This record gives sequence, C-alpha cells and structure tokens, in this order.
Amino acid sequence: MQTISAVFSYTFKEHVRHKAWLTAALFGLVLLGGALIVSALGADERARLMLDLGLAAIEAIALISIVFLTVNLILSEIESRAIFLILSHPVRRADYLLGRFLGTVAAVALGMAAMALMHAALLGLYGWWEPGRYLAALACMLGKTAVMGSLSLLLSLALTSEAAAMAFAVFLWMLGHFSSEMRFLADRSGSAFLKTALIAFSHAAPDFAHFNYRDFWHAPEPAAGWLAWAAVYALAYTGACLALSVQLFEQKEF
Repeated sequence: MQTISAVFSYTFKEHVRHKAWLTAALFGLVLLGGALIVSALGADERARLMLDLGLAAIEAIALISIVFLTVNLILSEIESRAIFLILSHPVRRADYLLGRFLGTVAAVALGMAAMALMHAALLGLYGWWEPGRYLAALACMLGKTAVMGSLSLLLSLALTSEAAAMAFAVFLWMLGHFSSEMRFLADRSGSAFLKTALIAFSHAAPDFAHFNYRDFWHAPEPAAGWLAWAAVYALAYTGACLALSVQLFEQKEF
C-alpha cells in the first residue's frame, strides 16, 4: 500500500505539472467561455444551454486527456528506458501500475473539478442551482473517464504502439455510445458471423448508457438504484481492465 501511495503521489504531481494537462485544462476553460457566449443566443433558455454545453465540454476534455495520458503512461517509460531503473527497485509491478493509473485519474479529476467550479459559478449567475444533480452528473462523467482510462491503458500494453492504442481507444469509445443499437442489429441479423461479431463488440466496448445522467436533466430524476448500478458497472469494468493490464505487464521482460 505504501508503494502504491508513493507512485500515486509521483504520478499526480507529474501530470499536474505536465504541459499537456495544463493545456487541456486551459482549453476546457476556453470552451466554457464559448458556451457562455453561445448561450446568450438562447434568451430564456440560457441556463439550459449553459448547462448542456458546459457539461459536454468538461466531458470531452476529460476523455481526451485520460486517453492521451494513459496510452503514454507506460509506453513513454519503456521507450526512454526509465522503466528498467524503476523496476530495479523492490517495487511490485501490480502496485506500480495501479499507482500510476490512480494518479492519472486523480489528475484528470482535478482538472474536471476546476472546470466544474467555473461552470457552476456561471450557472449561478443565471439562477440555476441544483448541486445534488450537478454532482451526480459529474460523478457519472468521472466513472466514464475511469473506464476509458483503464481501457486505454490495457490497449497500450496489448498493442505497444501509441498510434494503434489511441485509434482503438477512440473506436471503442464511439462503439460505447451505440451498445444497444449493436445488440438490436445482432438480434435482427440473419448472418451468424455478423451476429457473433456484433455481440462480441457490444460486450467488449464499454456501455456508456449507464452513465447518461444528463438524459434526466429535463425528466424525472432517476432512482437511487440507477446511480448505484452505474458505480458498480464502472468499478467492475475498470477492475477487469486493470487486472488484464497487470497480467500483460507481468509478462513483459524488463
């Protein structure tokens, strides 16, 4: 546990000081400013537009950041040979990998919190204030971010190519928004091969329907069980990807 904590602290500080993280945070703030300008076109719907556009900007920046950072998390150290020096110390590979992942997610979560504070302040100017639902939406976005981070880390270790890992991560990210549609097509498909392929992709790709809390903004609030299931799904999917990542990392020769 002490090793995980040390690696977590090192990784968190590394990412917070990293230019890519600072650029992503600044870009997110610019997007929120743009959302404020666009929302002025909505007259009576300004608060609603600010809410939707701001949350979309936070989610987009968080997902781009987590994919970029986790794909390069281990590969950059392999290329620079720094991994040999690190693992020459009495450090378990599983502890090292977990500490690096948790530190990365924490750094991205900090960026999300910074953007969310600015967004909430802007919403307050327009008289919108529902902190409970806003925090629930942020929690769902953080769950989606953790899922994509663990998946990107797994792909980077499996493919050992930054470009290929990012491409597959983006592909699975897109598929994750169409899981129900893929299952529907599989049920209607007359080809056994196509049906098998669609079912396999629908289960391999994350199902982001579990995190679409924003769909309930203008509808009755979902039951507490909905949020609980979203948390269970995020933990299970992330845990499965991390377990596979550890297995791949253990098999590599350093």
